[in-house]
Parts: sequence; C-alpha cells; structure tokens
Amino acid sequence: MKQLKIGAVAATADRPLIAAPITAYTWQQAVQQADLLKKSAVDVVEWRVDYLETLDNLMVTHIQKVCQATSKPVIFTWRTQAEGGAKAYSRRTYERVYLNAITAGVAALDIEINLLADQKNLLKTIPNDVQIIGSKHYFTKTPANLVSLLDNMVTLPIDIIKLATMPQQLSDVDVLLTSTKKVAKNANKPLITMAMGVMGMPSRIIGRRYGSQLTFVTVINSSAPGQLMVTDLLQKWGTRYDI
Repeated sequence: MKQLKIGAVAATADRPLIAAPITAYTWQQAVQQADLLKKSAVDVVEWRVDYLETLDNLMVTHIQKVCQATSKPVIFTWRTQAEGGAKAYSRRTYERVYLNAITAGVAALDIEINLLADQKNLLKTIPNDVQIIGSKHYFTKTPANLVSLLDNMVTLPIDIIKLATMPQQLSDVDVLLTSTKKVAKNANKPLITMAMGVMGMPSRIIGRRYGSQLTFVTVINSSAPGQLMVTDLLQKWGTRYDI
C-alpha cells in the first residue's frame, strides 16, 4: 500500500491523516476559519470553495492568505452540484480558479473523475508537487461493484483516489471497507474512502484498518453527512477504536 502524503504531512501505519473543511461564504471568512483550524488537531485543511458566494473574484492573493492563515497543507476543492456540492460546474471558471490555486501554493487539488476529460488543459499544468485527488461520490447508494470501480480509478491520471458512498444498510459499510482493503493491498496509489451518513460513521473511525489513509472531521462546520467532531474522533481512537 502506497503511503499517502499531502504537502509536508503523511499518513502512518498507526494513524491516518485528519482533514477538516473550510466552508466560508467569503474569502475573508475563509481566512478566519483557516486560523481556527491552525489551532486544531487536524493535519490537513480542505477548502470547499464551492461554498463561496461567488468564484468570479477569487484571486491568487486571496488563496495565499488562506494558506498562510492555516499553515497546514490545503486541499483545494470545488465540489460540483452533480456530486453534492454548492455550485454548478463551469469549465472556464473551474480552470481559472484551479490555476490560481496552483499559483497560490495549495498542496492538493480535488478533481471529480467525471471532470478529468473536460479539464485536460488543467491537468497538463499541474506540477508534480501538487497532488491530484480524483474523487467520486455516490450520495444515494453504494454501488455493488466497488472493487472494479476502485481498480478503474487507479488507472486514471490522478495521484490519490477518493471514494464516498451512501449506505442503505449496514452491510453496505462492510462492502466499502472490504473493497477498500482488497484494492489498497496492491494499489500503487493511496486510497481515501468513506461511507457517509450516520450509518457510515464507523468507516470514518476504523477505515485505516482497511487501507483508507485520510478521514474527514468537523471542527467548525460539516461539509458532508456523517462527519464526526475531531474531539469525538480522537476520543474514539484513544478508547474503543484503538488503531
């Protein structure tokens, strides 16, 4: 299993990385949230820029100020409405803000795998030191063919695989975990997987045992259903869920 590294931090055999989101409506508010996350126990910050009121005026200097405020590696993410985000996809705006993020020095870019073909020009400009997280989200189901789905993601021009599903029954959580374990064993790319919602919470706590190397938590606001508060996660890791 390949070790997950984002910026200057890396997952270990004993502990996955912990990421928390910025969900601000303005870049100024994003700076304030970044400062709060700087003081938290998280390793990585995900800036969900689709929460911004507008992306038209998001400049390199704005992104730099957010990165400087948190002093932790930043994952830059525009989650589209098609996959549970707050903004519809626009090819030109997407490319522009992601290019600005690269210039600003973010550690990683989250790009939905359905957008890879439409963003070929962007992919050509991403330097080697910026990780590409290829993501796929199923907000209404857990597909039955998760192993083949993950195997296909391994072949894509991305550095890190991220898959999130919505369980309809407890067995769906088991399917996600066991599928992750099977693929992670021989994959040449790190995996981040999770089952969402209340039913999927265990996957966020014990996912590392199965090969998922990052878990998302809440410090200020949640960005997806089922995220635990970071304090609750750390408490569970130190007691019942001892990784």
